[in-house]
Amino acid sequence: MKTTGKVILTVIAIAAAAAAARYYSGHGNPLAAKKAETKPQIAAAIVKTEKAAADKTVSEKIVQSMSVEAEKRVKVLPRVTGRLLSLSVKTGDRVRRGQQVGVLEHEQQDALILSAAAQAASARADSEKAKAQMQNAKTNVERYRRLEKEGFSTKQQLDAMETEYVSMTAAYSAARAKERQYAAESARVASAKDDYIIRAPMDGVVLDDYSLTAGAMISPSSPVLDIADPGRLKATMRIPESKIFAVKTGMPVRLRFDALPGETFEGRVSRIDQYVDPATRTSSVELFLDNEKQAGGRLRPGMFGEAAIIEREYINAVTVPEGALHSGDSGFYIFLVKDGKAEMRAVKTGVKDGSRVQITEGLAPGEEVIVFGGNNLTGGEEVTVRN
Repeated sequence: MKTTGKVILTVIAIAAAAAAARYYSGHGNPLAAKKAETKPQIAAAIVKTEKAAADKTVSEKIVQSMSVEAEKRVKVLPRVTGRLLSLSVKTGDRVRRGQQVGVLEHEQQDALILSAAAQAASARADSEKAKAQMQNAKTNVERYRRLEKEGFSTKQQLDAMETEYVSMTAAYSAARAKERQYAAESARVASAKDDYIIRAPMDGVVLDDYSLTAGAMISPSSPVLDIADPGRLKATMRIPESKIFAVKTGMPVRLRFDALPGETFEGRVSRIDQYVDPATRTSSVELFLDNEKQAGGRLRPGMFGEAAIIEREYINAVTVPEGALHSGDSGFYIFLVKDGKAEMRAVKTGVKDGSRVQITEGLAPGEEVIVFGGNNLTGGEEVTVRN
């Protein structure tokens, strides 16, 4: 009975194994499938790269928004109060130094000039008359001296002639003084007429004519024109106290303007204020730009842009985009592509200029740097480069 039981169990086991084999052959082995699920096939990461090259110029700079103004700018004021007769220039016109740009009404001044000229002419005539009388008196004195010597005239007559000569000489001197006085007054009144003529004080461009028209009443406190020399421009920056001693007179300044995108103009630091504003902890720095040499005269006072004072500059620097740089506990690192795999490399950084960062150690020209797609890499992964 024991032997028969063993045979029956053996037959059942064989039958069960055969049935399981037939089932798995049709449905697959679940243990094998489970094992396959625990080790999935990992796809290569898709990345974008660029070749490192020592071909960039980067600089450490102080950057600030600014607007340029003319270094020489003058508001033209009349010398006297009067009614504007004419204004011969308008906004945008170029003027030369000494050019007549406006005239005030001056009828009354013309009348004064004529009156003073007439008085000067009358005084001049009186002076000539007194001179003639003096010369006649002198002739009489000389004649009576001869007559007195020859006995044809008395001493008393000679003395009378000499007294008359002295009187005529004094009258002539008074007439000459009066002539000079009226001549000076005439010259003064005539020169005062120039106060009614408005002239440009320098070469430049009219920035504003204040919309003045003929007939407007103006005074010495009323500007007539705003004139500036656009050839030499300046701008002002406010430098933090921590950077004051890093800025020196003559340092280069790069200027960009919103109206001229993509263009850079070079100026210089022309003046550094020796005072620190206690409210802002900043100091004023003035910049100079030669508009004619740097921009062909295209820049205009009032244009807005950005100024960058160059503290240090590095030529032929190796740089990477800021997005290619990663940071960890031990510092910065990048990923390179080596034999189709990502390689982690520790690097040292220098100046950040815009969107690029200088690499001072750890990267050689020609190496392929992952610039996009490296955020989830740890090193050693297979990568597919698609630039």
